[in-house]
Amino acid sequence: MEKILTKKLERQIKFTEDILAGMIDLVRVIDKNNRVVFVNEPMKKLLGDIKGEICYRALGKSCKCNVCITETAIRDGKIVTKEELIGDRIFSVVSSPIRDEEGKIYCAVEVFRDVTEKKKMEKTILDKNLKMKRDLDFAKKIQQRIIPKDGIYNDMIEIHSKYIPSEILGGDVFDIIDIDEENIGLYMADVAGHGITASMITMFIRQTLKNMEKDALDPAYTLNYLKCRYKELNLDDNYYFTILYGVFNKKSSTIRIVNGGHNCMPIVFEKGDVREMFLPGLPICNLFDSVQYKECSINLDRGDRMLFYTDGILEARNINKEVYSDRILKICLENPSAKGDKLIKDIIDDVKNFSNNRIDDDIAIMMMEVL
Repeated sequence: MEKILTKKLERQIKFTEDILAGMIDLVRVIDKNNRVVFVNEPMKKLLGDIKGEICYRALGKSCKCNVCITETAIRDGKIVTKEELIGDRIFSVVSSPIRDEEGKIYCAVEVFRDVTEKKKMEKTILDKNLKMKRDLDFAKKIQQRIIPKDGIYNDMIEIHSKYIPSEILGGDVFDIIDIDEENIGLYMADVAGHGITASMITMFIRQTLKNMEKDALDPAYTLNYLKCRYKELNLDDNYYFTILYGVFNKKSSTIRIVNGGHNCMPIVFEKGDVREMFLPGLPICNLFDSVQYKECSINLDRGDRMLFYTDGILEARNINKEVYSDRILKICLENPSAKGDKLIKDIIDDVKNFSNNRIDDDIAIMMMEVL
């Protein structure tokens, strides 16, 4: 009977050792005196037969670890983890307490899993993310610098504005174009979406219009030219942008405007009266081959103003999913004499309060005042 029990015990031990030997992970057992009492075959292949050695010396260390997870596991009866460097390999080590039949802890088992390649991959991803962040931060600075500063342009108009991207990079853009001594161009554009792709298209818009120089004098021609240049990019149909483009003539005190599908109608402050202009038009995209942009012209005397903005304001939503919509016109009607910077601040504050400070889309707003 004793022989039978002994053989069964030997078979069970052999079975357990075979399981441990077949593992990829390295396994060793440490007693309360910090001595190695068992190692599996994978650990033997890496470190040799370290059975009987002090645990830290078996790993090639001359002194005890600053944090001994096995002592902690035996003392507290908890599973403890850390990372261990063995040669040029990094291992994730898990130390678990082992209890006898009475529930008393008498040693701990340590499982070493090689995570070297995982760590290398994590570092590679981290380095690339850091580089991408630096690139995005640089692109953000460039985008912020191309937005026109508030102030007087060509002794014709004064500009007040605000730009709030919903991500690091935005898809809204506006600018002032110095055409000649009598004419100045200005526009407000909104690219579908936001982020890197949208920001690249804003750069295209800005550069194309800047390069037109005196050809930008005709608003309808300008949008048709912009549309032709855009089609040459051969982008997918889901990419498009809207734009309001106008040219103000100092001599006639007239602004001529065309609408490229922009759904945020400009608001005119004229002799104390506040009204919203209606300008039909189609967006700049690849869906329409031939588009006729209709020009609208209005006279603006000294002190008259126009407010341009994007749908990040109109489409802001509150907790009840209601849209901001014509609240912007209401604020303008209630404050017809407010200075440009003050009015813009009031509008932005109202949008933030309405949406509980949640900005889901880029916001751009610009007021032009005739001098």
